[in-house]
Amino acid sequence: MKVLFPPVLIILALFLSSCGKEQFSTSRKVETTSTSPIQLNSSKACSSFTLIKPQVDFLFLWDNSSSTTFINNSTKTALNNTIDSISSRFDYHILLAPLVGSGNGDAKFVSETPVGLGSAALGMKIDRSQAANSLNFSSVQGTLESGVERVRELLSLNSSNGVFRQNAYTVVVVMSNEDDNSWINGAYPTSYDRDQYVKTKLHQILCLRGNYYPAAGMGACSGPSLNSLQMRFISLVAKSDKCGGSQPTWDQNRVYKEMSSKIYTSSYSNGTLMPTDQGNPAPDPDGIVPFDTYDICNSDFTHLFDGVNSSIQDTLIKHKYDYWPVATSSASAIDPNEVKVFKDGVEQSRLNEPVVGAQNGFSFTNMVQTQDTRYEPSPGEPFTGYLVRLYGNARVTYPECMTVTTQTPKEYYGYIALQAKPAESTITLKINGISIPQSATNGWQLVKSGGQPLYFSSKNIKITGPGQFCPSSSTTYCAGSPADLKSGYMIQLMGNAVYSNGAAIELNYLPAAN
Repeated sequence: MKVLFPPVLIILALFLSSCGKEQFSTSRKVETTSTSPIQLNSSKACSSFTLIKPQVDFLFLWDNSSSTTFINNSTKTALNNTIDSISSRFDYHILLAPLVGSGNGDAKFVSETPVGLGSAALGMKIDRSQAANSLNFSSVQGTLESGVERVRELLSLNSSNGVFRQNAYTVVVVMSNEDDNSWINGAYPTSYDRDQYVKTKLHQILCLRGNYYPAAGMGACSGPSLNSLQMRFISLVAKSDKCGGSQPTWDQNRVYKEMSSKIYTSSYSNGTLMPTDQGNPAPDPDGIVPFDTYDICNSDFTHLFDGVNSSIQDTLIKHKYDYWPVATSSASAIDPNEVKVFKDGVEQSRLNEPVVGAQNGFSFTNMVQTQDTRYEPSPGEPFTGYLVRLYGNARVTYPECMTVTTQTPKEYYGYIALQAKPAESTITLKINGISIPQSATNGWQLVKSGGQPLYFSSKNIKITGPGQFCPSSSTTYCAGSPADLKSGYMIQLMGNAVYSNGAAIELNYLPAAN
């Protein structure tokens, strides 16, 4: 018997018989990933303490005798300008006190931060903006002026409360249109009496400075010591009789001038270099070399502190560096082979440690260390992190600038994770838009076990580099660090198919049927 099929059934049967397996399998998967690009960093700094602010402690003693003529609005403006300059460059402490007085009475204190301050210091503390307005000290009449002893008293009294710090720069500024006459005893004072007073007070103040070997006959130091990196005694005094003064013209402000000169030229027992910023001036009519002393007899008080500012700048900023910061200890990893150093725009040569003989350039140790960056006028300005060491003419002196460029290490990847079990014959791979073939030498291979794609719950896809196998006889790459863990089925890349930072990956495949 002949069986007849309806035309529609015949067409459907033909359609079904012509469909291959792929038409009814799961749709193709397209998986794209990318790796982080190499990070480039560049830091430029000049040797004017933009890296680390040094600790600088100031004592300003203001003449509050009845003869004073220079505490006025111009003076206050000049002080504000000086403090503005100080605050931008230093970790500063500033004690403002009357020249004639006792203890911390009427003293005012300004600091960048309250860190390390005792209760006595905090009790004197005012805001920086109020410094100039605090100069209205009570005027004192008819008393001897003992300015040098006042300096000793205030340095000693405030050496343990955080005002004057250990291992800081200590800068004393005394302003007076008279002189320290507290050495006068009796109706017939002599220059010998004055010289003995200066000698004694110099010894006491240098003991407070520290790093001091007393001269013969002066006795050993006792009491507190600041161990100052450097001490200056700057005097703004009347160098003529046109703005007053209790001493004869030939003797004008002799004590203050001598203290300025002698402290400037007093050596340091620890090898710290003495300041040289003022050259070799000729002695004045009194026979005193005028270091750190300036004429206060000037009606234009806006320039009152010009000498102070220049002394501070010349002495404290002309530092020399043989280490230079690269990055903090918490910074991203650094590729040690890609560190570059430019001094005032000129690239410096790379040297290898140990550096032997006189060479110019830099070396880099790829490790966190704590190191003093400065070698003159004394070691200092410690930095913790990554540094370059500078040799010869690569070392930095103010106002030279240094630029250091770094980049994160190049990372290598030897595997790509697939989210689904793949049908191996359907896999296509592109890296940075270039098709990568299936190859055991320069291409990709599917990681399998027993002939089937192998699943990994956690695998580090980062490797140390192309062709670096551990052990060397195996085909398993040495693991890179820090690990980049992925889960899934894995493609292993061989030879020049290994990719690195900034790569764009595109996988296209059909999931396996089972």
